[in-house]
Amino acid sequence: MRPRLLIDMNFATRDYRLSAAVVRGSAVLAACLLIAAALLGWAILGHRAERAAIERQTAELVARNEQIAPVLEERDRVLKELASMAAVVEARRFSWTNLLTNIEQVFPAGVALDKVLYHPKDRSLVLEGRAQSPEALRGLMVGLERSPAFASSQLKHQSVEKGAISFSVGVRCR
Repeated sequence: MRPRLLIDMNFATRDYRLSAAVVRGSAVLAACLLIAAALLGWAILGHRAERAAIERQTAELVARNEQIAPVLEERDRVLKELASMAAVVEARRFSWTNLLTNIEQVFPAGVALDKVLYHPKDRSLVLEGRAQSPEALRGLMVGLERSPAFASSQLKHQSVEKGAISFSVGVRCR
């Protein structure tokens, strides 16, 4: 006879411990997801309120800017007019007669003037002309340096053309 194998199984009972753990874990996960969703909703509402406040501030700033813009345009127009008036006053204060008289006083014999360029912003002159000799040109430079009407004289350019010395002198008016 053969030995008999006995397997004892009870098919009527089941182990529900694993199922209960899965259900509890799912409940905890669902609760965490609900809390996270509530926090996100609260954050979204806060950001919407901030956005609405920023939009109100922007609208107020735009309205103020529209009120101020004409005033600023008027201010710019007045400033431009004042600048042009200042230029007119400066031009009237400047005397071409005095300038040409002062230039004539420092020019020695043998020097001829071709061009006078006056720059009112920095009160400088460029004198272009011809000299018959190097001594005459040197006499002009010495006269400009000694004159109380002029300062910072510089010989910018000189060249010999057809027996005469062409020159360009820069000088500031006092």
